[in-house]
Amino acid sequence: MKNIFEQVEKNIDDLVADGVDWAAGASKEQLQSARTGKLRLPFFDRSVPDEWIRGIWGKKVLCLAGAGGLQGPLLAAAGAEVTVFDLSEKMLDKDRETAKSENLQIKIVKGNMCDLSLFCDGCFDYIINPPSLMYVPQPRVVFRECYRVLGKGGVFIMAAPNPINYVCDYVEDGKDGYYKAVHKMPFYSRDYDDADWIEYGHTMEEYLGGLIACGFVINGYLECQMEDITELYFMTRAVKDPV
Repeated sequence: MKNIFEQVEKNIDDLVADGVDWAAGASKEQLQSARTGKLRLPFFDRSVPDEWIRGIWGKKVLCLAGAGGLQGPLLAAAGAEVTVFDLSEKMLDKDRETAKSENLQIKIVKGNMCDLSLFCDGCFDYIINPPSLMYVPQPRVVFRECYRVLGKGGVFIMAAPNPINYVCDYVEDGKDGYYKAVHKMPFYSRDYDDADWIEYGHTMEEYLGGLIACGFVINGYLECQMEDITELYFMTRAVKDPV
């Protein structure tokens, strides 16, 4: 029987093989824009605010669970020293392909975001973490590791689904349908079915409170509402030992 992370890896690999849109990678236009000093890191239909990543050139950046050929190549094209770290080999292949075709220097490492022991203390200036914490049981384990590997004044930019994603189920009523709040938080998918898909719904206390408890100072927050009313994502900017 697969453990949780083996199953998560298989699930993500399968999605990549099926051509999921979030593994499409950066376009040549996006990369060229980053090369000319106009870096835009997408956050669904928004982007990471410019002031959150200003001065990224020459900085050591960890794309945490951030493979897929998007963030890593864009940051490398913008002049950052990039390490991409991910559990999914097929997602990492996307970065390998783009790095080769675009002649970008990217360090690509396979691993579990709950264990960053191969990185020394204070070795990164930035960590960029796209939505992925819904695949780990305890976000604070990840936050502690991120705090450790960031240097003083280091920036941790994290995106995750709002708990509303997990509280409600869609109910078919023969008309327009509606959403009904049926789940308490925190949420674990296997409490409701034994399907292979594994996902955790964390509370805002686990996210924001966890960051604060690990020593981070949160100095940025934004949200992105998708077309589906329960599909709401948020992004935070947190700093280690602000200078």
